[in-house]
Amino acid sequence: MPFTDIIGHDKEIEILKRGILQDRIPHAFLFAGPNGIGKKMTAFAFAKALNCERCKDDFCGECQNCRAIDGSSFMDVFVVEPREPDYKGGAVDHASGTIKEDDISGIQQRVGYRSQKGSKKVCIVDSAEKMNRVAQNKFLKTLEEPAPDSVIILVTCKPAELIPTVLSRCQRINFMPIKKDIISGFILDKLKCSKEEADVISSLSGGSIGTALKMDMDWLLKKRRHLIERFEGLSLDKAEDILKFADEIAKEEDLDAILEFLKIWHRDIMVSSVGRDEMVINMDMLPVIKKHVSGFTAERAVNGLMAIEEARRNIMPPRYANKQLAMENLFIGLAR
Repeated sequence: MPFTDIIGHDKEIEILKRGILQDRIPHAFLFAGPNGIGKKMTAFAFAKALNCERCKDDFCGECQNCRAIDGSSFMDVFVVEPREPDYKGGAVDHASGTIKEDDISGIQQRVGYRSQKGSKKVCIVDSAEKMNRVAQNKFLKTLEEPAPDSVIILVTCKPAELIPTVLSRCQRINFMPIKKDIISGFILDKLKCSKEEADVISSLSGGSIGTALKMDMDWLLKKRRHLIERFEGLSLDKAEDILKFADEIAKEEDLDAILEFLKIWHRDIMVSSVGRDEMVINMDMLPVIKKHVSGFTAERAVNGLMAIEEARRNIMPPRYANKQLAMENLFIGLAR
């Protein structure tokens, strides 16, 4: 799969190809952008382009090196990912796992090895924002004194959670959200759905093909409306309903996605309230949105967005707040 098969990132890829042709490859990159838009895929594509036996500024996907990288058996290209604690089994966990000091020691050891003849060592740190502070400080030594013929690629959706000294030592490439029409066309080609459904998916994906492909069609078309009906019916006069709703939401496996959707919902009401209906994301639910505009001030919408984001942060590491209590506090606050 050559670079041309990566959708929606022509500018970003052009930067990488130009560096290969000019033999001016920085020792460290930061690939920053929303989840699921192709940052990690591009990182592996770049690793193959640097080591391909047939192409100069691209990769063939068929030579021995390309196949070995695809099969995770090419020793000079490796990935580091956040993991759950050892007492839980130490499995890869991008939601609540961490990248610890020991992981950085492993990177330093591997990039210090002599590379295979003619190859380039590439270390891809996926979800780099999951490095704890100790790990980030330890990683500085590797970034300040890079091993010869090595490239480190930090992949992150939250660059602000990396310390400034780490950020300053990487060439940053910002991966922008993919345009809605591109995602809609891709979804139509891959999934059995109507044009209207594809447009809804592309609008809610946030410019991420990965997010679009993971979306549950049943949730989008049915549960989404049910969620809003329940949410909009909350009242401080019916505290029992709030507690029951909070309990139900806290048990959902995709709680993070639900909170993100509620943020989008508040945002849609806010933009509609100032007459910018064309900017609404949940366009298929515009009539429902319009019903709530009259009682929704911009201040209320902003406060709601902040409260939802704070709840989302509370249940994520390193806070690990009780999900049910966090949802109860959130919905009581929003109902107020």
